[in-house]
Amino acid sequence: MATFVFFHVGADLGMPTRMVESLIRHNPKAEIIQVTDHLTPTVPNVTWVYPTDGDREHLMAWRVQAFADLGLSDPAMYLDTDMVVNKPILPEHVLGDAHIAVCRRSFNRDAVFNPYQRGQDYSEYTGRTLDQVYPYLGCCTITASCAAWDAMAARFAALPDRFKVWYGDQEVLRDYVDSLPSHWVEYLPESDYGCLPEYAGKFPNHAITHYKGARKALLA
Repeated sequence: MATFVFFHVGADLGMPTRMVESLIRHNPKAEIIQVTDHLTPTVPNVTWVYPTDGDREHLMAWRVQAFADLGLSDPAMYLDTDMVVNKPILPEHVLGDAHIAVCRRSFNRDAVFNPYQRGQDYSEYTGRTLDQVYPYLGCCTITASCAAWDAMAARFAALPDRFKVWYGDQEVLRDYVDSLPSHWVEYLPESDYGCLPEYAGKFPNHAITHYKGARKALLA
């Protein structure tokens, strides 16, 4: 059975509902797990809900720890909620013999990283490109088990609080992946597993469209 996991907290279920609908359309027998808090409503058509406790000011840290605590022992794909699935996906087949499959940045690699986000200062990366700082995106990840999330959560605990507000998931994902033997890692092109809508015509057979940032308005 294909297993998919997403993290969502808050009363607005619009985006996660759209994402779940797209999953069911192409993977009707999938197990879909909503990781959330004790107040957020259940997204329609999920298989089951895993409620957790965390700090909404530190969403990045909360999400990684929650995925670790979920404790899955089998392969699963972990998705952001601003994504729409366009075709059947079998996470176990995509992962193969690897321990983790990560979304490898395809677009805007040479763009200069903005060191000031969400009121936080990441000036140690001033002058570097997006690809130099965060070559892997946290929007779509497949792991063989929760062991990868356990390792990333442990790394997260040592980060300054500003990374718990933003970028921390990509920070630990990069460092964890780069610490692994190459044959433990499968790379998922962003152009296929997180294609931005403006590039959809160039990659017409992409598996997932990613409506991140201001593109969320296109889902309205």
